[in-house]
Amino acid sequence: MLTIDWKERLTLDTDDYLEHKLPGKDYDFEIIFNAYPERVNGKIPSEVVTFICGIMVQRLGKRHSEYIPFYRHLWLKKGDYGKIAFGAIMSKILNKKPDLYLPLLEEMMQSGNASQVNALLDRVMLPLVRKYPQKYLSHVYQWSKADNDSISRSAINLLIKLIKRREDLMPEVLNHFQHQWSYPLGDLQSLHVLFLKTLAKLDPELYASIWKEYGISRDPQIVELLSSSIMSYNPDFEEIVEIWAKSGNARVKKGGLAAQKILNRKKGAKA
Repeated sequence: MLTIDWKERLTLDTDDYLEHKLPGKDYDFEIIFNAYPERVNGKIPSEVVTFICGIMVQRLGKRHSEYIPFYRHLWLKKGDYGKIAFGAIMSKILNKKPDLYLPLLEEMMQSGNASQVNALLDRVMLPLVRKYPQKYLSHVYQWSKADNDSISRSAINLLIKLIKRREDLMPEVLNHFQHQWSYPLGDLQSLHVLFLKTLAKLDPELYASIWKEYGISRDPQIVELLSSSIMSYNPDFEEIVEIWAKSGNARVKKGGLAAQKILNRKKGAKA
């Protein structure tokens, strides 16, 4: 935890950087915190970087849009500290000018790995989507269908986290997932299963309604999604999986047999 003395020191050094370095396009912002003595696994704690970014945003005020080259440089050229700083700054200014900063966020997402994009969306977008779903949810939906695997996975993870915090949005988010089930999911199928498992925990009735709607399906992908997402025993599922287990389609049969085993195990545990 930052002491008062170090908060004062970092604030002064941030002010000095903003006055003497940043106007000349000196983007080596590490000079602000390099003297901080405590390290975690040899690195400056993210709390320190986040703190100085908060001071930066305060001092820049309404001039924040003048420094997009700086924000871009942080993400692309300044390693882990820069990526933490970019996320911290975007979390404070994106909603002020989303038309300007959303394209910048998307541009930086293209160059990040799965862990980096995940952290960025958690930091910047999760609070915004939770507070302003009608404003930002459509963007997350688009990202969930991106060709970039890191972006699509991170967006789906974000949607899963969102329904845990905004249960009222579950039907709408479910509808988005259902539209994608008409197409091959490939490597993303496991995340769709995770979504269904989360849904089953949060709203068993809504989850059961999916089984009722898709129980007549013989689409192997649908069968695999439902079979793999069972979290508890439900007698209404038994007749459905029995039909699947007798299917002539190998994938459907395999999914049905797997579902039968899960249901039997859950049923035994419930007894």
